Amino acid sequence: MPATDLSTNIPDDFVVDIHDLAAIILDAHAQTEPIFAHSQLREVYRGDGTLATFSEHFLDPLWHSLAFDPTQKRVAYILENDTTSERVTLDTFASPKGVKTPGGRELTRRELEVVYWRCKDYDNGYVLSHVAQQVFDRLPPTATLRARTSTKHEILCRPSDVAVGEIDIRPKEACLIVTIEPRPESGPSAVNMQQHLSGFTDSTSWVFLVIGKAQSINMDADSRVVLDLTLPQIGGRGGGGELFALERTIVYHHQVLARVADEFEGYKLSGKLNPSPEHSHRRQRADALVELVMARLARVAAGDDHFCRYCGKDGVETRCSKCKKAYFCPPCQALGWKYHKVWCS
Repeated sequence: MPATDLSTNIPDDFVVDIHDLAAIILDAHAQTEPIFAHSQLREVYRGDGTLATFSEHFLDPLWHSLAFDPTQKRVAYILENDTTSERVTLDTFASPKGVKTPGGRELTRRELEVVYWRCKDYDNGYVLSHVAQQVFDRLPPTATLRARTSTKHEILCRPSDVAVGEIDIRPKEACLIVTIEPRPESGPSAVNMQQHLSGFTDSTSWVFLVIGKAQSINMDADSRVVLDLTLPQIGGRGGGGELFALERTIVYHHQVLARVADEFEGYKLSGKLNPSPEHSHRRQRADALVELVMARLARVAAGDDHFCRYCGKDGVETRCSKCKKAYFCPPCQALGWKYHKVWCS
């Protein structure tokens, strides 16, 4: 049977809240992300003291190259894979064997969330931006995009008023993610190991979406809003503590992104993200995510909006005690309040 076009279930006058959409996209992404699906956190390591999980000399040479660079921070996350287990969620991300940390203290939920999303967002900037762009393209052209930021800035525009921004950055903290998978058939200490690096080179290409009509080449006067779906990959959060950034352009560049990365001069804007043929796997994954997100949006348009406004999880029953409208998972209420209080009514 042919696939159903879920965009036909969305009214022509539907108003899409970009903040809510971002949470839904990331929830769908977390449920389908393939690299760290069964990985649990065993250790957080910053190069001080002894690596507990295995010998430090097994780490990628680029890790050691920053050991004596006072201008660059570094962090390594050691994860253990168990492909026989269910997909890991934030609630099951900490290994039941315990998590070794600097100073030996237990990670808070927010700190654990930082590690979880640095892993989940790894190398997914193009995929998630492409997903959001494809969702906008699937909306009725008369639908309205509503972007509300943590600084109480709001814009309304059409789905066609979206551009792609790309800039070269250098993260202020390099991150090494190591996954190990025991191989008992080869010996009690044998493991498969994979290492994923970000921020270890002089520059990284960074992609985001710019929402709204251009009004001025002067950033101070430009009302457009940046949607950055993978900022936690480099240790960042939105201005309201979100797991993404949705901020006016000047705030995004000068305050939000600037906390975690140095930008190189200038950035380019383009109309569309088009994954190249050698990245067909990215397109396939993005297309599958678009279908999941469109299904969720169709349900929201039909009035089934029981999703957490912070993490995007569906089927939530707890509402904000003040506005009685927005839903939050109990653990997300405090984490989402900094942003929600700006627009709670």
